[in-house]
Amino acid sequence: MAAFVPGVDTSVQSEESSLDVQASAARSLAAGRHVFQLVVTDNAGNVSNPAQIAIVVKERSKPTAEIDFVRDDGTRVYDDAIVVPFGKPFRLTGERSSDASGSVKTWRWTLLTT
Repeated sequence: MAAFVPGVDTSVQSEESSLDVQASAARSLAAGRHVFQLVVTDNAGNVSNPAQIAIVVKERSKPTAEIDFVRDDGTRVYDDAIVVPFGKPFRLTGERSSDASGSVKTWRWTLLTT
């Protein structure tokens, strides 16, 4: 199995399909959302489109914020990039945010880029 060491590796290439993320107290991923990407190459040299997965690392002493997009029918979309129609309202929820040692008390929303 391929090994990824946080703080040491940024990319790992292997001939094995599994990746062991060897996080430890000394070499950990920071609390929050991290996106891992996978690109595969076949035996003819053809390269795939990238696939991504978001991993949320929760810290026991701090709460973890998570954002979901809510469709008009109430279903949630768990994605980093959402496309919405121009000039139409939309809803976000931070309902899945959590705190391992307590409960979330407030949510502060800020638009960072326009």
